[in-house]
Amino acid sequence: MNIIKREVKASRLNILIWSFAFFFLSYAGIIKFDSIIGDGTTGVVDLLNRIPRVILALFNMVDLDITYLPDYFSIIASYLMVMVASQGLFLGIGLFAKEEQRKTADFLLTKPRSRTRIYLQKVASGIVIILLLQLVVFLCNWSALQDYLPGVMTMLKNYTLALAVVHLLFFGLGVLLVNILPRGRAETAGLAAILISYFVPVLANMSERYYQLRDYFPFNMFLQRSMEQPGGTPVVKLMILFVLALLFIIIGMKKFEKKDIYV
Repeated sequence: MNIIKREVKASRLNILIWSFAFFFLSYAGIIKFDSIIGDGTTGVVDLLNRIPRVILALFNMVDLDITYLPDYFSIIASYLMVMVASQGLFLGIGLFAKEEQRKTADFLLTKPRSRTRIYLQKVASGIVIILLLQLVVFLCNWSALQDYLPGVMTMLKNYTLALAVVHLLFFGLGVLLVNILPRGRAETAGLAAILISYFVPVLANMSERYYQLRDYFPFNMFLQRSMEQPGGTPVVKLMILFVLALLFIIIGMKKFEKKDIYV
């Protein structure tokens, strides 16, 4: 339990910074939507129709009606997906890399506790941080969408669930990478995974022929109009990502138990 308290306490500044980022994105996005509606929708629609598909694809705006809140919010959600994925990835890496980086691994490992216990407590601390940040994301979006409640509450709940699973997935990936790759390589590999997850769907969006490929990548598989409906979250996709996250964490534990930790 001491490890969990210590890790959560050490992450207070990180949590605060990310909370501010989520708050800014949520409010800035909804304020922009309010201005679009207030200025009239015809001009905005005409403008978007003149923008090339390639440009729209870069911002996940292909085939969307940004004057319709669920469509518009899917754009905000796509950026939130990237943000929680980045936070989760580097959280997972940082929890297991910092002792070696700070040359304090001997202090951690000489305590009368097994590596499995250390690993599980570090993972638990990461999950606590994820839950705290997901609560912040929900409250920020809920507050920003006050003028549209309760009509969009179902959409908000569905996106919160999807964001939590993506957050956990990349946390698990970070934990796995830091325990299977040589020291200093996990960050590069994790960043590559995020870039691939973002830009492959962007490239797919640019082509009507390969458009459906985007639905197989975590940042895009939940950006659907069905998210506004009760039970609209793709449960099978959620379960697949959740199982992948668990597999990453389990494999990471096996590797952590055997890896050489430099003190």
